[in-house]
Amino acid sequence: MNTTRLHSRSLGILFLLPFFAYGIGTALVTSVLKEPEHLAMVASQRTPFVGGALLLLLNSITVVGIGVLFFPVLRERSPSIAVAYVCTRVMEALLLLVGVVFLLCILQLGESARGQTTPELVTLFKLLSKGNFWAYQLAMIILGVGSVAFCLSLYRSRLLPSLLPLVGAVGYGLLALGAVLELFGLPWGVLFSGPGGLFELFLGGWLIAKGFRTVTPSVAA
Repeated sequence: MNTTRLHSRSLGILFLLPFFAYGIGTALVTSVLKEPEHLAMVASQRTPFVGGALLLLLNSITVVGIGVLFFPVLRERSPSIAVAYVCTRVMEALLLLVGVVFLLCILQLGESARGQTTPELVTLFKLLSKGNFWAYQLAMIILGVGSVAFCLSLYRSRLLPSLLPLVGAVGYGLLALGAVLELFGLPWGVLFSGPGGLFELFLGGWLIAKGFRTVTPSVAA
């Protein structure tokens, strides 16, 4: 399969876009929700909060786009992995959307505080924040586990330099492990997510600059 340069560049952009969308969106949201005691002030900062939530929503849309655009690339060599990868990205996006819903519930909670933050509201704030945290970690577990086979398929296809998908397989495995550790209360998720994040950055840059190699299925087998 000869993937067009437009196709590969679109994939590269979709791999890079979530870093900006999720990073900026998270920064905007957390700048409003620094402390539970400031819950009553959320309503007065609705614009940056909603803006951050919309960027997180954009991130969910882009990860689905990655799965959809990669489907024809993987289908000729491994239809089952192609379908599994789309499902992985869709499930990741749905869980991230659940996290956004929890955040928007916090916004509604802040508006209902009417200038006063009671212990009950603080408790609800913490529960909703934890819900967002759990949704994110579950999304990373699904992404990590589901993407290992995806990277190994890329390695076998020879569409990319051999080292790149191997680094991706290790990175995604560590990402899933880090998310599991986070659920057990061990704050190592950020450290373990580094290799997987670097892989996606390098992959995005490579697809934009170089694109996929031209390899026939018979040679890649």
